[in-house]
Amino acid sequence: MRDSEILPQEDRSAPAVEPGRGLLRPVSFSTLDLPAAQQFEAWRDHCRSVVEMTESLGPGPGYAARFRMWSFGHFALSAVEAPACRFQRTRAQIRRDSLDLWQIHVPRTGSMRLRTEAAQISVPTGVPHILSLDQVVDGDRTERDWLCLFVSRDAFPGLGPTIDACREAPLGSAMGGLLGHYVESLADSLRTMTEAELPRAAEATRSLIAACIAPSSPAALDAEGHVERARLGRIRQIIRQNLRSTRLGPDRLCKLAGVSRSQLYRLFEPFGGVARYIQSERLRQAHQALSDPANTRDIIKVAEDFGFFDPSAFSRAFRREFDYSPTQLRQTAQSGWVAAPIRKSPGQAGARDFASALRQI
Repeated sequence: MRDSEILPQEDRSAPAVEPGRGLLRPVSFSTLDLPAAQQFEAWRDHCRSVVEMTESLGPGPGYAARFRMWSFGHFALSAVEAPACRFQRTRAQIRRDSLDLWQIHVPRTGSMRLRTEAAQISVPTGVPHILSLDQVVDGDRTERDWLCLFVSRDAFPGLGPTIDACREAPLGSAMGGLLGHYVESLADSLRTMTEAELPRAAEATRSLIAACIAPSSPAALDAEGHVERARLGRIRQIIRQNLRSTRLGPDRLCKLAGVSRSQLYRLFEPFGGVARYIQSERLRQAHQALSDPANTRDIIKVAEDFGFFDPSAFSRAFRREFDYSPTQLRQTAQSGWVAAPIRKSPGQAGARDFASALRQI
């Protein structure tokens, strides 16, 4: 991979655009400006909030890589170019970050091998496949150029079990190919799309995924696994509907969902427990409220709206979750950034944290 191919100069010098007018500025990161000996560690630091890069498999000490991501509605699309490596997402990391999104990968060059708890998957060039950030996974890949469409489960409240059932094999059908072509076309369009067009792009994306995924689901799903996934999806929806209730907790959830405490705890064990999941959802909703420049409510009132009645405890929990304070987020939103400020990596004064950006969708 030549440096001139991985990071055009204009991508590093693009000016900020006033929110609501013109193009959506992507979250961006590259290692090109760093010394070769520091590049892989900088890339690891950028990625580790979502996935751990365990070993570079490149031919030399350098690791010239580029990442860009555009967020719109319940979706975010990343375009990544990076040398070969090994990587993993562990159960401890899943518990720590509580991210719960689907990923639709579309490899434009190179290949990848994945190992989940349920399957070993070989992903060839050009064939999309689905993973979820609630899955334990490790793998290795060749030098690759790929797209990844992150999808919030809120976009498909009724289709979750069907999408989950498609995770263990590449989408090699004609409809899977159509989905891959759409994601590539979307990546090209987002570079020149205005913010006013983003709601329509989100709706078109939602409709296309529903049309392509539903017909390609296996004819015979594992009955028990399907029931478990459907039950988990329904409980998540109940949690979202009751986030403002001070009575929301394991006992209340068991009654609303009609499940036992042991079932509830087993379903949410990958997320660090049901209480941790509820708190993360409340913090995520508070984050969305505080990142809205039009929302001028006092931070304490926003916190109380989502069940945090101790301002100091809210601030500590918020900082643990996002690595910055509610006040910093409010100030950043008021200054014109739609997304949150993000952790800086060595040599990247303008970089923003991967996981924090994903929590916006």
